[in-house]
Amino acid sequence: MKYRPLGNTGIRVSEVGFGSWQLGNRKDWGGMNDDQAIKLVHEAINQGCNFFDTAPNYGLGKSEELLGKALVSKRDQVIINTKFGHHSNNTQNFDVSLLRRFDIIA
Repeated sequence: MKYRPLGNTGIRVSEVGFGSWQLGNRKDWGGMNDDQAIKLVHEAINQGCNFFDTAPNYGLGKSEELLGKALVSKRDQVIINTKFGHHSNNTQNFDVSLLRRFDIIA
């Protein structure tokens, strides 16, 4: 796997990212169960992928839930990119007051 800098953050991410739309999204992706989804995330990490993309509306929130479960003991190995403003109830609201603050611990 090749890696590139993420802007000027000093963080390096895999050139191939993992779009997690399919995790828990039975409507568009069929019958993937939770164990299969978690196994898929683990295999991506084993192949060198460290960049995961998600959003609250992927699978009505199920994608983020499964990604969280898959990364319990691996969180320090990956970078997660999530979107803002697209909610699990399929609405859009970009009000800045809805942002949560996350402190990054280096």
